[in-house]
Amino acid sequence: MNLTLSPVRGLPGRPETTLHVDGDTISINGTPYGLSPVSESGEGEWPDSPIIGKITRQGGVLQVTLLVVLDDTALHNQPDSPWTIHDASGTVAIPALRKTEEMTA
Repeated sequence: MNLTLSPVRGLPGRPETTLHVDGDTISINGTPYGLSPVSESGEGEWPDSPIIGKITRQGGVLQVTLLVVLDDTALHNQPDSPWTIHDASGTVAIPALRKTEEMTA
């Protein structure tokens, strides 16, 4: 599964989005979304979820765009987004730049 992450800053104290990929299932903040109904060269949408836009499958690989919330550990100035993660599997780390210990003290 290839992921495109569109980050937003959460309110102070709000937890960061968690992601886990297992085959055609992505769990977002612990809620699983089974994406196997998206056929080869097909499209799908998951309204009322952090999945934004259309989900597609090309060459057997799902392409999914997600809105992810960054927590208080993320720097305010992040690299250009969206961020792309190819071949996502297992627990997926959000590639945000983080504050150092000196910045959080």
